Amino acid sequence: MFQSSLVPPLAAVPVRQLVVVLAVLAVGVAARRLVGDRLAAPLRRRLLLGVPWGTLLTAAGVLAIYLFVQRAFWHADLLVIPFRTWSYFYPVGMLMGPFTHGSVSHVTGNLMGTLVYGTVVEYVWGHYPQRRGESSFGSLRTNPFARILAVPVVMVVVGVFTGVFALGPIVGFSGVVFALAGFALVTRPYLFLGGLLSSQVLGLVYRAILSPEPTVGGSIQYVTPPWANIAIQGHAIGLLAGVFLGTILLYVRSERPDPSKVFFATLVFAVVQGLWAVYLPLGGGRYTLFRWLGTALVFLLALLVAAATIYTDRRALPDFDGGWPSVAGFALLVALAALCLGSVPINSAMLDDGDLPEDGVQVRDYVVTYEEDVRNAYFDSMPLPQTAPSNVTESGVVVASADREIWWVAVSRTQLAVNGRATVVLGGLDWREPVAVNRTGWSVSGNDSVYSVALTPAGRQPETVYQSSPSTVDGTLAGRNVTLRPVGSGFEVAVRENGSVVDRGPVPANLSTRRIGGLTFERNRSRLYAGTNDTRLVVARAQGA
Repeated sequence: MFQSSLVPPLAAVPVRQLVVVLAVLAVGVAARRLVGDRLAAPLRRRLLLGVPWGTLLTAAGVLAIYLFVQRAFWHADLLVIPFRTWSYFYPVGMLMGPFTHGSVSHVTGNLMGTLVYGTVVEYVWGHYPQRRGESSFGSLRTNPFARILAVPVVMVVVGVFTGVFALGPIVGFSGVVFALAGFALVTRPYLFLGGLLSSQVLGLVYRAILSPEPTVGGSIQYVTPPWANIAIQGHAIGLLAGVFLGTILLYVRSERPDPSKVFFATLVFAVVQGLWAVYLPLGGGRYTLFRWLGTALVFLLALLVAAATIYTDRRALPDFDGGWPSVAGFALLVALAALCLGSVPINSAMLDDGDLPEDGVQVRDYVVTYEEDVRNAYFDSMPLPQTAPSNVTESGVVVASADREIWWVAVSRTQLAVNGRATVVLGGLDWREPVAVNRTGWSVSGNDSVYSVALTPAGRQPETVYQSSPSTVDGTLAGRNVTLRPVGSGFEVAVRENGSVVDRGPVPANLSTRRIGGLTFERNRSRLYAGTNDTRLVVARAQGA
């Protein structure tokens, strides 16, 4: 009996993903029958065909940049480094940073936030005039197509604003997402909370489809604290910008939300999105989290935002005649101004050729190398006050470019030690070139590891750019000491007796032996043994490739 080749085998059918999709569709159909037209009708009254076209256009634009400018459509290794907001003297990064992303999960999360919060914002804005007697096509202001286009235009302006005043080399659309959230939570706080919950549901569905049945076990990984990857200052200025845009719209329409709802929505959002994560990078992959300060600040933020909306149906800007609610508005304005102005010295970093590493691999205007415990040239190039810390050191794979004002540890020392390999992607608007990073070494018994780091640009031979200091095995064997050190692209064993080198030679190849200084060295896969006639000890274990 023969089976038709047109019928796919059962194993090829994504059964688990189909279960998720069918369950969501079935529940959606059932919910549609339960609520009838109560959800769709309000959307059609305010949006053209009930669709948030402006939000969709914006999301499509951000996705297009990710796929085609960052070249994710063709390459798994994403081009990110040239698109960060490095400096005012590198306008490409300043303009592109808010619209580019660091990973597929990064862009996915921001696109979900844009679609959810952007839909709420566009619903509040509306495609049709809300005042009686106004015609939809009576003027440019009331034209539905003009109002649709206003949404992506404002999002782009807000994106540039968050990029220009974000602290340091950020990347991502999250500043705009937070601005959308700030606008939504002051204009429609409970609808905003519904959107916040919807984004969590969408995230669960997305993860269930992408990874329906993962098998997870213990493993050694280099993981930075999740809050250390949050651009809290950029998120904060985006949120406050959205709050002010929302309050201006409320004033124009003479609307005032319930302050208790605004307080609750702001507090929930600030806690869920980690605005409490006030931290300070110390260099070397270490951070200090001021959780006590962040917790107090999110409560204060919620109070000030709620208070600032109390009189939006009476006045456009806060004034001290309005009592403490107006003081709250001024406090938010001062906070936004301080957050923006505080970024100016940091974003004025300017490097010259003397700040570049002396040794390394040259790829057009970039220099790539590996260094340990070196001064952070990017930090040193900032026009900071004399009281600022001046001892920031870094270790890892350094990428530098004086033309782009870049000095960046693309892969930390610890991360490379754990993974052994990495890929650093360099490039610009019209080119990209990956550089493979490979760390090989030996864990020496009872002492520090020895290792070397090699870089391999595309189409070129590997080049060793770093070698660690020698390391001696703890203890003696037949009165002799054994020392390992990197030499060229490999490693060498030196045997010492009474402080003098008796002999030296390369580490033997896998499954082979070598006689050095009266000792027999044998390599069996990852282990290196040293022995005499009656003793055999493990002196080192291989790391990396």
